[in-house]
Amino acid sequence: MNTERIEKDDGRLDLSLYMAEVIDELKEDRRYPAVHTYTSTLHSFAKFSCGAMPVNDVFTPGRLKAYEDWLLQRRLSWNTISTYMRTLQAVYNRLSPPGTPEHNAKLFDDVYTKVKSQTKRALTEEQMGRLMHTNLDVPCKELQRAQAYFLLMFLLRGMPFIDLAHLRKRDVRDGRIVYRRHKTGKQITLRIPREALPLLKEFKDKDDASLYLFPILNDAPEGEDALYWYYQRALRNFNKMLGALAKRLLPGIKISSYTARHTWATLAYHMGMPVGIICQALGHSSVRVTETYLKPFENEKVDKANRKLISTIGKNEGRNGIFLIPYRT
Repeated sequence: MNTERIEKDDGRLDLSLYMAEVIDELKEDRRYPAVHTYTSTLHSFAKFSCGAMPVNDVFTPGRLKAYEDWLLQRRLSWNTISTYMRTLQAVYNRLSPPGTPEHNAKLFDDVYTKVKSQTKRALTEEQMGRLMHTNLDVPCKELQRAQAYFLLMFLLRGMPFIDLAHLRKRDVRDGRIVYRRHKTGKQITLRIPREALPLLKEFKDKDDASLYLFPILNDAPEGEDALYWYYQRALRNFNKMLGALAKRLLPGIKISSYTARHTWATLAYHMGMPVGIICQALGHSSVRVTETYLKPFENEKVDKANRKLISTIGKNEGRNGIFLIPYRT
């Protein structure tokens, strides 16, 4: 991007004006998810500031910490707080690039910029089986379609909803689906499982004039910007229907568009699938991304291994398999 960096002795530039320029450039580059993130961050920080936002006043450890506390008071999740902070950090790095004399590498050390893994998004094998093998006897076609999409996302190796929505009919070739990840551009090739075939047949787009495999984005207005915002509306509606689905089939359990993907990764991990294979299946940019998904389960897996190890030692010795050694001073 071509936005010029301010001089280090010029603190008069207003953050809101600068971020507005960045957002315009992101729109030109068709980076609509980033547009959404930057816009949300700007609106949030503007509410916090209640006035002008000169960059020299914004980018101080005390000001950033006060903003974090303000977000916590509004009960935002740590992941949302991290998103806002990382966005501000990206803006700061554009204004004062790392390696330049005015750059403070420790500026964001006291605020949260990590990502907490959402283990609660994954369903158990039993819960997933209930969703997969229960036919909804309801007249609501929209609810049935939400169940079908959720199952397809799971069956198609944890496919994200955004990729499912953008699938084209031409992406289906010789029993396989070949497409590019919307997020990374990485090409994915997968064989369609037989369990997915009836769902594809029943819920695919029946309109021959449509390019899409499923009727999710058919009525979207012209233009990529309009398409992105139309997709956001479709995503919100999908999550709403999943909430209604969970109330019927999984009372007390919350599911969202992320749940199918996280469930696939979690169940694959617990069945012993190598992390490298899971990474390839999910289309992650690196194994490190996959490890972030699975990190919460590492301790659980080690604890089980420890329990198994202990149970093999002195199994037939002592009481309950424990050696009773007298203590001596």
